[in-house]
Amino acid sequence: MDHYLILDIGGTKTTAAVFSGNGEPVKDLFPVLPSKTYEGCDAVFANTVEAGRRVLKESGVDIKDIRGIGVAAPGPLDHEKGVIINVPLMGWKDFPLGQKLEKEFGVPVKLDNDGNLGALAEQRLGVAKGAGSVVYMTVSTGCGGGIVLNGEVYRGFSGSAGELGHITIDMNGIPCNCGSNGCLELYASGTAMNTRMRRDIDKGVRSLAFEEIGYDKEKVSGKILGRAAEAGDQYALSFLREEGRYLGVGLANYFNLLDPEVFVLGGGITHLRKWFYDEMMRTIERCTVSPVSPDRIRFSELNDKVVVYGAYCLIKEALNA
Repeated sequence: MDHYLILDIGGTKTTAAVFSGNGEPVKDLFPVLPSKTYEGCDAVFANTVEAGRRVLKESGVDIKDIRGIGVAAPGPLDHEKGVIINVPLMGWKDFPLGQKLEKEFGVPVKLDNDGNLGALAEQRLGVAKGAGSVVYMTVSTGCGGGIVLNGEVYRGFSGSAGELGHITIDMNGIPCNCGSNGCLELYASGTAMNTRMRRDIDKGVRSLAFEEIGYDKEKVSGKILGRAAEAGDQYALSFLREEGRYLGVGLANYFNLLDPEVFVLGGGITHLRKWFYDEMMRTIERCTVSPVSPDRIRFSELNDKVVVYGAYCLIKEALNA
């Protein structure tokens, strides 16, 4: 049976998997290695190769049975040429990742960024399976995502489409590293939520969430908010309603611009949807030109493996085209 090697290279960890031709991970193995960020391009590449070889050994699949390799990589990148254009934290600049992996393993390689692959996975295999147009956004450390139009990943003229975290929701707002102000991820991401909680601790705000961690700013997280909200804590409930408003403004912009058949929301924030969903939907209703029915907004069930599944779809379709 044909198999596919999958590599998901992140800023902190690299995940590997082997998929069978029918789309199932072999032995449900997903070994994870630290990405060796900041140790230089050669160290990061060697670590990526090690992740691939390790999962092959642990899954009992010989490299001779691997048809190709699907890679989720940080960007910006040229997915056609398999080149990482510039990722300073990896030490990669004009780095021919695809070519080097092909030489290392002797099989074809296709790569793309995690946002595009998340969108591809949801449209091919996930909660948006079969939809003609899909927007996928993950809300975790940042806000990233991808777009599928007419069944194909939409990359835009220069390949940079899908920067969903960098729509402006407050033009006079917080400065962003991208050069703009008031970007969505500065308000709605997990990082933004943690920043607001630390600020509120400094202001002397009282909450069950903060009591749980002894008002230690280094221990703030979405989990403490969820537990406090479950207990009826007014601060946590208000905080998560505000999160719903931020997300609602962002999603309304995407619906007004693209009118996708399905919008898929993923990432750690989805565990808190019980407390932000209603406010998010009210905001979308208020801010969209055309009505958006609730069934068009769905929550990922592939979760933290969505990118791995997307990389599998990428390489399998490329080789079967």
